[in-house]
Amino acid sequence: MDIEDVTLGKIAVAGLLFDSLTPYNASLVDFRSATGDRLDLVIKEHRGALLNWLNNWGCRHLSKDQHPVASESIFDWYRNNSATLFSNDTPLWRLEDQEIEAAANAYGSLRDKIGATHYRHGNKLEVHIGPTAASKVLFAIRPKALMPWDEAMRIAFKCDGNPESYFDYLMEIRNITLHIGELCRNKGFQIYDLPQRLGRENSTVLAFINEYIWVTVTRKVKLPSSETLAQWASLD
Repeated sequence: MDIEDVTLGKIAVAGLLFDSLTPYNASLVDFRSATGDRLDLVIKEHRGALLNWLNNWGCRHLSKDQHPVASESIFDWYRNNSATLFSNDTPLWRLEDQEIEAAANAYGSLRDKIGATHYRHGNKLEVHIGPTAASKVLFAIRPKALMPWDEAMRIAFKCDGNPESYFDYLMEIRNITLHIGELCRNKGFQIYDLPQRLGRENSTVLAFINEYIWVTVTRKVKLPSSETLAQWASLD
């Protein structure tokens, strides 16, 4: 992805398209409400809300009947890895490389946890939580800093889903946030104020970037240029 192609106007348009093409933001609001916007994976009910949200966000392999299996795996992972992560208030553009590396290692550990078990012809089959669901769990617990991804995003960014590639992805997204921060300063405000400027003060900068990448990469939508947006605005 060419970072210079990312503009504030395109981010705004992508956010509107994301809302019109998917119910994902509505389900995210429901998830945040179910946890009082204070997700704690020690709490069983919070893990249940997380798994329902993951289902709504396309992680079908963690099916309802397998939630107890996935819940225990996520709980075990969280007990062993939560202390390695940075503060919930720290945005991606403020993270040091070693903090991103720690997050990538935690991602790898979660990716390899068992999310479901099935029996076929008397044989037990184990399904891992996997790269997509693992990234979405990390986005759920650190929404200001850790990005979700799907297979189309991994392919576009030449990532194979291993922890090293997730580290590379986060580094690339960090560069995008730094670029967006410069765009915001050029317009006379700080990147922290971008969600409010776009009419979604309870959202995060990372959520907007995820929506931009989902629209342009996963759904392959070609967004209008800055010139076209300016022409449209002049018609008001």
